[in-house]
Amino acid sequence: MKLSNLKPANGAVKNRKRVGRGTSSGRGGTSTRGHKGAKSRSGFKSKRGHEGGQMPIQMRLPKRGFKNTARRYQSYQPDSFTVVNLNDLQDAANKMNTTTVDINTLVAAGLIKKNEQFKVLAEGELTAALQVSAFRFSKAAKTAIEEKGGSCMLIVKANQIQGVAEAAKLSAVGAKELAEHFKHVNEDDKLHVIAEGSLKTKFDLQATKVDDEVKTQIEALGAAVSLLG
Repeated sequence: MKLSNLKPANGAVKNRKRVGRGTSSGRGGTSTRGHKGAKSRSGFKSKRGHEGGQMPIQMRLPKRGFKNTARRYQSYQPDSFTVVNLNDLQDAANKMNTTTVDINTLVAAGLIKKNEQFKVLAEGELTAALQVSAFRFSKAAKTAIEEKGGSCMLIVKANQIQGVAEAAKLSAVGAKELAEHFKHVNEDDKLHVIAEGSLKTKFDLQATKVDDEVKTQIEALGAAVSLLG
């Protein structure tokens, strides 16, 4: 055997399929694509699961599954927080002529949107003692606010607390109970509870500040709200 005698096995090498060479090529005038339709056009692409515009099968079939209520209260976590610095807090307080800075104050000052969750960072300085409510505080920002004689309250939504009460089967919820479920909450944190959704579970609430709507819903269920100093 010589190298000049080597050749591929029968059927291993095939000629390229040449299309678009006219009717005499043996492939027909439509170049094996058939007549009309999206698939006969150049640049045609089809998405996985696409059925030509009709309702795809994954949407037609009924859904079955299990919803873990023990994790429901964690679903509120946003992908990111809007950053609000100390100088932003001071500017908002000066603009609105107040020492209480919360969601409504920042929205009115044009720093955040109504449904945005925000975190306070330590850039800039404060010139006054402010009572600040926020979804998160950096350690440096919290220290700076308290050194000026102000206070930091952690905003928690009422339906988050309801989720914890249901999951842990609690009759009363405060910072201590939330700290067992949320990493960003400490037992000694001051809580500002705001309204979101409707409450259906009866539980007593312990917090520093509670919105009127939340208080009304809790009392309507026969529970009590305790305001801590």
